[in-house]
Amino acid sequence: MSPQEIPAEPFPWLDTSRYSFSQGIDASGAAWLAGQTAGAYDAESGRVTVRGDGAEQAGVCWAKVEAVLDAAGRDVSDCSEVTEYITAAGASERDAIAAQRPHSLGSAMGGVRASTFIVESLVRPEALVEVEVVAGQADGLVHVPQVVPVDDDGNVVLPGDFVGQCEWALEEAGRRLELHGMDLSHVVRVVQQTTPATRRQYNETADARRRLLSPQFPSSTGLLMGQLPHPDALVALDVWASAHPKTVVPYQPEAYSTLTFSPAVEAGGLLFISGTTAFNMSTGETVAEGDIGGQAEFVYGEIAAICEMAGTSIDNLVKTVEYVTPDGIDGYRAVGDVRQRMLGRPFPASTGVVVAGLLSRRWLIEVEAVVSMP
Repeated sequence: MSPQEIPAEPFPWLDTSRYSFSQGIDASGAAWLAGQTAGAYDAESGRVTVRGDGAEQAGVCWAKVEAVLDAAGRDVSDCSEVTEYITAAGASERDAIAAQRPHSLGSAMGGVRASTFIVESLVRPEALVEVEVVAGQADGLVHVPQVVPVDDDGNVVLPGDFVGQCEWALEEAGRRLELHGMDLSHVVRVVQQTTPATRRQYNETADARRRLLSPQFPSSTGLLMGQLPHPDALVALDVWASAHPKTVVPYQPEAYSTLTFSPAVEAGGLLFISGTTAFNMSTGETVAEGDIGGQAEFVYGEIAAICEMAGTSIDNLVKTVEYVTPDGIDGYRAVGDVRQRMLGRPFPASTGVVVAGLLSRRWLIEVEAVVSMP
């Protein structure tokens, strides 16, 4: 079944025609929600505003999440994934923000642990926190949230060793997957956070990825963050695995033959597309350097081509996450125009955040996507 939009009635003040995303999408047995900030209509000013400290804002975020879930016929007990994007300015309030999570969160799913991304800022600049959830669970899909190189005693493993910490995090993800009857061969998607200081060493992690993840490499997104969830960690890893057989989409196979990730992986009726940037694999050049709108147009063109090769369509996008650099955020409005032109209806659920950097300084935006297969 094609993705179905969750009605936006919870927010009658929100003119959805202005936006190129849905509040939520029902697809493959789950409800995928857009990230929610504390933006709310203020009758006195006649505007959408954000007010309060981190705890107050988190309370509003969760109230909005619950409203969208209610419209989908679900509640927070159904949540299987939770991501909190907390800004650097709000990072000191992490515990207070976490305390606002509903007590019944994920209870129907056997419990859920939140992943924390400490971002530079959010698209709404006064916001300190944005909450993104998935309720229900696609058949056979397991999320291993936020693996950081910290042992059971709270000590950082291999302090200062970036390559070693990356290898340990992958191995630890494998150990956690064993609890679900899976191993690293089942991994379909990886989101890896590292710091800008590790950029030059990034390629040195390839040997561990080849040893642990080949031959069917998962889709992957690599982000550079100003802060990680633990102050002495050099990597944080989120991993998704599927109990269903997986198929790598053979998009530009020559270009990907030396890389340790796949452009996209299909499993269990979902297509997981790697973080896609304005890097033209055919020419080895960055497209539209300095122009985030031009880069977004190239990125969504690549996503459309991958979807077509996989046997689906960009019209079946379920969810996107757009990671934008500080140099790109001033022009970010142009990305909405690109989405209006290039994406089908209903628009996917979407979250946009500002990260410290991407793996190339020339890239202004990276987009990862989940797509429903017909």
